[in-house]
Amino acid sequence: MLEKEFQARFNLLYPHLEEAGRQLRLLQRKRNFDARTKRDGSMVTDADDKMSHYWVELLTQAFPGETVISEEQESTHIYDARDSTIWYVDPIDGTSMFIQGSPNYFVLISLCLAGKASFGILYQPERNCVLYGNPYIQPRLYTSYQNYREIYKPASWHRQLPLIVKGAPPTLRTRLEAVTHLPVRRTTGAAHNIISPLNGPISGFLSFRKTAYWDLAAPSAIMESAGFKTNMLYRGEPVRYNNGQVYCDRYYCLPPDTPADVIDYVTTVTT
Repeated sequence: MLEKEFQARFNLLYPHLEEAGRQLRLLQRKRNFDARTKRDGSMVTDADDKMSHYWVELLTQAFPGETVISEEQESTHIYDARDSTIWYVDPIDGTSMFIQGSPNYFVLISLCLAGKASFGILYQPERNCVLYGNPYIQPRLYTSYQNYREIYKPASWHRQLPLIVKGAPPTLRTRLEAVTHLPVRRTTGAAHNIISPLNGPISGFLSFRKTAYWDLAAPSAIMESAGFKTNMLYRGEPVRYNNGQVYCDRYYCLPPDTPADVIDYVTTVTT
């Protein structure tokens, strides 16, 4: 896909992000939603459902023939393996934060081409700002459609900053510190932590827990546009975003000069 095609898709989506943000801010302030617990134990609201329908309908109509997968519409989770063009949508990433009235929730939209995360949007409704990346540009932070700044940080393993790790028990975190010679910090989140090397003192992100593609694809596209290495694994084998599944069991996002022996370790060590 050419750079102008990515830009055309971003241009189409931007005003809809602002509209989705307006609706979400209003729903949160008025507490105009009902919450329930999903089968996996996570929380969901009818605001998630409403926004899921909004994005699936928009993307399906705007890009006919392209696969659209939304977290909150289970019927979309079944698709043909090797579909060449797939959209992943998380209408509210951080639903528990949304329920609590916190500003720390996001909208994630990604486009995967031939199984590769190639276009990523992370939108924060409460601040009405968009973090965006594709293969042709450095990550951009938009504060309005007309105004953005490029976010660039030297992506070096040798900065010796901590790693953020999800789903690793204490013994594994200790082993990781010994192998990487970096401090290891625990998290339960995904998307916001994956992009944290762009705006905080973090080296990279590792996950040893089952994680959905809609949580990974958008931040992966953004981080790859900054030069980082990302990869997903399922049962020890590298997988792509069009393999017919919607979950992986291991993931990493690391600087481009991460030593090969470290990557080999984090992809093979057992929990």
